[in-house]
Amino acid sequence: MNESSPYDPKYLQVIYTSLLMMQFVMTVVVVYAAPSSVTFVADWDHFELILVPFVAMLLVFSGNYSWNKGMAAISEQDEMDEKLKILTNIHIKRWIAVELATMILLTYTLVESNYYYFNFALVNMIYFLTLRPKIFSFT
Repeated sequence: MNESSPYDPKYLQVIYTSLLMMQFVMTVVVVYAAPSSVTFVADWDHFELILVPFVAMLLVFSGNYSWNKGMAAISEQDEMDEKLKILTNIHIKRWIAVELATMILLTYTLVESNYYYFNFALVNMIYFLTLRPKIFSFT
């Protein structure tokens, strides 16, 4: 009577889709709310032109690091239930890292009125599209 039910990762696709929709909505808000004076300026005298994309790349790399570390942990596990839990967790950690990097870039697009950051955000969103849940290919 006290048996736990098997792990069910059915909401992983829902989490991915909601994070993707958040990115699309934020992109529409940035494009709509950006004043007409927003330009593409790459003035290298400003430190944040290098720092903000660098922070975004660090977030993406930290997501990839947690993915690789999680895949190593999966290979050490024997139980399928634990493998699925680890796989779900590393998917979500990776998505949140990429999502946070995209949101930072989109926010700086509005704050600085510079589409320089918007280009990096678009690249991040394309990368996020490639990170769809791979868990369903295992079942």
